Amino acid sequence: MRGPYAVVFHFRANQPFPAPVPEAVHAAFLDLARRADPALSATLHAPGHRFRPYTLALLGPREGLTLRLRLSVLAPELFERFWERWERRGGLPLRLGRQWLAPHAVQTRGPWAGEIAWSVLARLPPIHRARLAFCTPTAFRQGDLDLPLPLPKLLFSGLLVKWNAASPRPLPLDPLAFERHVTLREARVVTRPVWDGRARIWGFVGWAEFGIPRDSPAEVRQALAVLCAFAPYAGAGRRTTHGLGLVRLLHAA
Repeated sequence: MRGPYAVVFHFRANQPFPAPVPEAVHAAFLDLARRADPALSATLHAPGHRFRPYTLALLGPREGLTLRLRLSVLAPELFERFWERWERRGGLPLRLGRQWLAPHAVQTRGPWAGEIAWSVLARLPPIHRARLAFCTPTAFRQGDLDLPLPLPKLLFSGLLVKWNAASPRPLPLDPLAFERHVTLREARVVTRPVWDGRARIWGFVGWAEFGIPRDSPAEVRQALAVLCAFAPYAGAGRRTTHGLGLVRLLHAA
């Protein structure tokens, strides 16, 4: 069975445009999905959907004549008709406010694009440390507050929920295992505010290294490997469909 994947859309405008807020980019993508596949659009809008099966992130530059939009997909079967329509039409324009941006290319390989099979992810060997880069502001919801810190409990329990919702091979693991076994070994992060069109959200960017003792249960060390490799597709924390929580795996061993 096919696994998660990420692509980068390249769009071009006829005249310069200012950097759009995340809410505007999200709305533009939902409009694009509606024109490509109304059934997909209805699914993405469904309030009771168990999880958001995609993430979005703007890649620089974010203003001018070009726009690069990264889309990662956690439920490939939902997007099959979207791609069929895209290929038949040779791409679809993106409506950003009152301006239309023409499709220029879709990048399927590179630093921000690619795919990996569920079976490959599920068979990754256990690890005892991993370093992740948080490339766009990342925040975790704790009660009524946003917490802009790379705490293992919040990061990996959230990734576990997404994995179990998307993967055909769920991990039967107690989320508290990450609190008991995974530590934050080192981090260099700074906080940064983001205005998403409705509210200001404080997140962090930078990198963090996580560790787990070698004598920890093998299933926890293996889950750490799986979720760190899954994170670039799933995103971390909240508002990942609005550009927050873009993650790269830098190293795992």
